[in-house]
Amino acid sequence: MLTTIKNEYDMRFHIEELLTIGMLTILNIMIFLRTNLSGEAGVLFGINTALIVMVVIIARQYIKNTSAALGRFRDLYPVVLCLLIFFEHHFLVPLINPHDIDNFLIQIDRYLFLGNDPSVLFESFTYPIITEILQIAYTTFYLMPLTICGVLYFKGQKIGFHIIATAILLGYYTSYLGYYLCPAIGPRFTLSELQNFPLTGMLTYDFIRSTLDTFEGVTRDCFPSGHTLISALAAMMAYKYRKSAFRGYTLWATLIIIATVYLRYHYVVDVIAGFIIAYLIYRVNPYLVRKYIFLMDKSKENSFLEDAQTSSL
Repeated sequence: MLTTIKNEYDMRFHIEELLTIGMLTILNIMIFLRTNLSGEAGVLFGINTALIVMVVIIARQYIKNTSAALGRFRDLYPVVLCLLIFFEHHFLVPLINPHDIDNFLIQIDRYLFLGNDPSVLFESFTYPIITEILQIAYTTFYLMPLTICGVLYFKGQKIGFHIIATAILLGYYTSYLGYYLCPAIGPRFTLSELQNFPLTGMLTYDFIRSTLDTFEGVTRDCFPSGHTLISALAAMMAYKYRKSAFRGYTLWATLIIIATVYLRYHYVVDVIAGFIIAYLIYRVNPYLVRKYIFLMDKSKENSFLEDAQTSSL
């Protein structure tokens, strides 16, 4: 039955495609309303328009010609588009909303921690070995959603792949919108003068840190914490659809979330917002699944859930 559902689903736009079109459309609306479409903004507006057209063409072409190679490409390429959209933030956020809210986020953190800054408090527990481990964990965040989706996909559980990929993309795109609504650069820049010493690692810390800084630069991508949102959401999805992997994903997510504050990338309020959004998406995702993938037939989702929980990652 699940193969039949997959075939039916492939004859429509995937939710991942609709979410991507929606994100690109929102970006273009913001570019149109908040910029004069010159320079980088105009270039990105054109790129986003081309990507929207590409998504539509690929989906329509597959519906007309259901080749296996095109089907695999169609399933996987939204991941690449999600990454490309992320790199637009570096240029677009300051153009669309130049009003950083770091001071507001700092005040919330100080209220929660009785006048203290969490990244400064962490100095009492800062050691090179811990810094090294947490920096590696922070970086592996990019692998976390890929593993849970990838294993399902290459084991042939395509419906499970689409269900979890839908939740993950919704998480990414929600966090992206947050960067435009609440731009912030984070405590490693705003609170650096209050830190008593710089972070140091043992082997790979400096390389990883400098590599991330080179690729991302000063990007206003703090609120909400995407690392928290996606890591927590991946663990929640594992709990629902892959219980055998839940403990492993929970430990992985916990290390990543601790790293966000310890490494001075995020305020605690960013982490709280990430948790809240992750939980809301976790709750909303079954409705999207039944509404679109399973065509409001909850029994089909229950059938998938039973199959998923009897297998393991």
